Amino acid sequence: MAEEISFTGGSKSCCVCFIDIVDSTRITTVEIAHPQKIKRYYSVFINTMAALVRDFDATVIKNTGDSVIYYFPKTTDFSSMSAFKSVFECGLTMISVNPIINAKLHIEEGLPNLSYRISADYGRVEVARSLTSTSEDLFGPTVSLCAKINSKAEPNGMVVGNNLYQVTKNTFDNDYHFNKIGEYSIDNSGNQYSVYSVVSKDVNSNEKKLKLYKNIL
Repeated sequence: MAEEISFTGGSKSCCVCFIDIVDSTRITTVEIAHPQKIKRYYSVFINTMAALVRDFDATVIKNTGDSVIYYFPKTTDFSSMSAFKSVFECGLTMISVNPIINAKLHIEEGLPNLSYRISADYGRVEVARSLTSTSEDLFGPTVSLCAKINSKAEPNGMVVGNNLYQVTKNTFDNDYHFNKIGEYSIDNSGNQYSVYSVVSKDVNSNEKKLKLYKNIL
């Protein structure tokens, strides 16, 4: 019997990210009634985020309509920390362009605004391929934790897990504010996983990103 997925036997450590629309179930069942409008609402979100993911040399693993999971292949190599900076810059750019997305939704499409949360973490992943796709899929606790800690982020905010924080804090302490905002309970034995919010120390960062992308997205 053919297997739906096949683990290639490979594993690697890299940065995984998760972006999720806030309150999408209520919005698409209460505020948007027409099926075509719902499709447009999701397509604007997914296509915009996928374009930004590619712009920062990352790869989309999968999307589920109201969320996108992606990773940064170059973060397997510690010889260049620029790939790790791309993780932060990609997420913070997604936050910065929120007004552009909402202008497109509200003014051009007559749809309600959307907000989203972004989470990122670093760790080991197991690589698999599906019979129905030529792209890689990733499994393991790093992927699961990244999805779980997403709820710790503020709407239109970004959080990172402790693993990513530990491997980047010394390198990027001058670039970003990292603030421990809580812990995620891993099991019933009291094991906790620290979660940090991240914002740019460049006070003009948001304005620069808006200016860069307002005529592109």
